[in-house]
Amino acid sequence: MSERTVADGTPKGKSKMIGWITLAIAVGITLAIVAAVLLRVDDWSRDWTQNRASLDPAAERPGLRPVELDGSVQEVADQIRRWTETDSKWAWISETPTGAESDSDQRRIKLTRTTPLMRFVDDIQVELSPTPERDSVLVTATSQSRIGKGDLGQNPRNLIELTTALRGG
Repeated sequence: MSERTVADGTPKGKSKMIGWITLAIAVGITLAIVAAVLLRVDDWSRDWTQNRASLDPAAERPGLRPVELDGSVQEVADQIRRWTETDSKWAWISETPTGAESDSDQRRIKLTRTTPLMRFVDDIQVELSPTPERDSVLVTATSQSRIGKGDLGQNPRNLIELTTALRGG
């Protein structure tokens, strides 16, 4: 045999080719991950510099507007609790009455949402306020990342996921 081999008996030329193929696969996977992250950025002027989002009545996207739901504050709180129990990314942390009186019907619910891959945790505060004139509840919320300067749009996506679930979507 005149052909040179490496320690494992593979011909030297084939060993080099396997190295290049491995490198090409690694680069391809890296590019796919970077592209997936970049494609998730919704608002380039916001998503790199802010790590907080709130529901706003003037928001362009309907999923980022407060939600008004029929029923009592307790019924809406129970609906949110049931939803968080069925979605593994979300966790119910606490529920406290708010307002001037301790027996007020307003509530603040604290939730967390954990991203699947990197396990980043975002804190979500949900405010439930009764609207007596309509016998309904106004739901407002804020989502904030625990770390980082920008959220790459995750906090608005958290709020959209919450409002979509509340609207029954």
